[in-house]
Amino acid sequence: MRRVTKLARWRWLAVACAMALLASACGGGNDDDDGGGGGGGGVAAEATAAPSTSSGDDDAPAPSGDSGSDDQPSTDGDDGGQDGGDGSEGSSDPQPAATEAPPAELEPQYGGTLVVGLEAETTNGLNPVNAQAATSGHILFRALYDTLTLEGDDGQIVPNLLESFSSNDDFSEWTLTLPPGIAFHDGTPADSAALKRHFEENAKGTLTGIAIGDWDLQEIQIVDDLTVKLVLGGPFAPLPYFLSSHLGYFGAPAMHDMGAEGAARNPIGTGPFMLEEWIPNEITRMVRNPNYWRTDSQGRSLPYLDALEFRPIPDTDGRFAALRSGDLDATSVNTGIRVDEYNEQFKTFWQDEKYNETTYLLLNNSRPPFDNVEFRRALAQCTDVQTFNTVRWDGQAPATGPFSPGTPGYLEDAGFPAYDPDAGSAAIARLGITSVELGTTNDPANLLNTELIAALWGDCGLDVSITQVDQAELITNAVFGLFTAFLWRQHESYSLGAERVWWHSKFSSGVALNFGRINNPAIDAALDEVLTTNDPERLRELAESINRAFGEQVHYLWTYHSNWLAATHDHVHGVDNLTLSDGQEHEKLFSGRFFLTEAWIEQ
Repeated sequence: MRRVTKLARWRWLAVACAMALLASACGGGNDDDDGGGGGGGGVAAEATAAPSTSSGDDDAPAPSGDSGSDDQPSTDGDDGGQDGGDGSEGSSDPQPAATEAPPAELEPQYGGTLVVGLEAETTNGLNPVNAQAATSGHILFRALYDTLTLEGDDGQIVPNLLESFSSNDDFSEWTLTLPPGIAFHDGTPADSAALKRHFEENAKGTLTGIAIGDWDLQEIQIVDDLTVKLVLGGPFAPLPYFLSSHLGYFGAPAMHDMGAEGAARNPIGTGPFMLEEWIPNEITRMVRNPNYWRTDSQGRSLPYLDALEFRPIPDTDGRFAALRSGDLDATSVNTGIRVDEYNEQFKTFWQDEKYNETTYLLLNNSRPPFDNVEFRRALAQCTDVQTFNTVRWDGQAPATGPFSPGTPGYLEDAGFPAYDPDAGSAAIARLGITSVELGTTNDPANLLNTELIAALWGDCGLDVSITQVDQAELITNAVFGLFTAFLWRQHESYSLGAERVWWHSKFSSGVALNFGRINNPAIDAALDEVLTTNDPERLRELAESINRAFGEQVHYLWTYHSNWLAATHDHVHGVDNLTLSDGQEHEKLFSGRFFLTEAWIEQ
């Protein structure tokens, strides 16, 4: 356990400020220089078709934990992540514009192995039913499996592996239809029987079962060889969104036949790549699926690559060094530091400002002293978020709630307490609280973030101790409520309904996905109504009401909205390209996830 003393606090702040000034001079960037997120020289994230239309990812954007961990469990598509691994490394909300004309059109080339750096290992293996996976896990899963649906770039869920989905008038029955001719890696058909088994297995999962339990699934009917009907006990309008993430990664019945442990090491999906080797914390190697069903926009077979190698490198500095040295071809990054270095040394593709995750102090509202709203409000008043963001996240204006600008629910002023250390100190003294504990991961970047928060709270009279654990333990502690507070990264809020499992009091006890153990009737009521409507304006109103409820009760302490970038070498093309039917486009670099289906290497 590390304790932050008064002298250490001031020494850390002096060093941190010097680091910030140096970063600004040497390539750290700032809001004024690069549009509020430091993405100055990168390529803007925008939709593209197939890599044949250009260098691939030059036209597309290339592109969970304490301050950035990658392996927060996700059941619904809103995959949280400790913001420590990379969230501590952070990313403001850059919206860089292309600074030079795209290169001449290049023809995709087949062959080669792409080496990709990830911010974390995916715990519990490669079966989405049981895996604790955030961004890195989803990148792996998008190579092994096809999700049933996908986030469209217009805010609407679109079919991916599914041919179609539809509901009855009150959203209590959902009909899902697969296209003909799709096979799993083992050659067995991806048909309605397999899809029924898929939902049955997910209903048994420790975490996925929580989400499906909220559907009140009564029956899975096989309509024909390619169609199933989900009969629910009541309305569930956001259901298609859940099929874009953990609940949508379609695994073969043969995989589930192996049991939890066997399936974790022997994933069988319909995706563009098949697992060849997995050595935890060292390498995950996948090889081309020769029978993959999808083609590019010109009708060419996919994928182009022979193989993928994923290497988990939790240390953000180490991952940057590996990319610069050529040990990696590509990586995803959630950073507000080294923005100019990434933009200048690599091809970079940034996520748009909309649907950004939020980095915040996750507080356990059920454990003293964080169960006291007056104390939580005092902590907010003692947290100089602008200083924190300037030192650790490229100067972004403080977040006002869990919704990033452009996302339904965003408010410039949601009623969150302003920085007022005098008022905060007085309240803490009046409450007689003298010490608190903060948790973090073993990543040095996460520790720096946490030490800065501890320093700010120390200036309000609190003695702050810091406990470090590995990412997997931190996530487990969150699920079981065995923590007080730590930095976290989550809530892109593409679907408000997906936030139910994270914010509704129904999910706040025992093995819980409402990690903060929030119990707020106003939030519950809004999230209940979400199940009955898909009207965009009403959903916006409900999201805004939730934002105000967070501001009033200070359940969490917001810091910044963190978007993602993908960085690659010049010889890499087509990152996050994906050809969908009817010319549809998917949301690029969504929560740092990207597709490698159409990635290719210039030989």
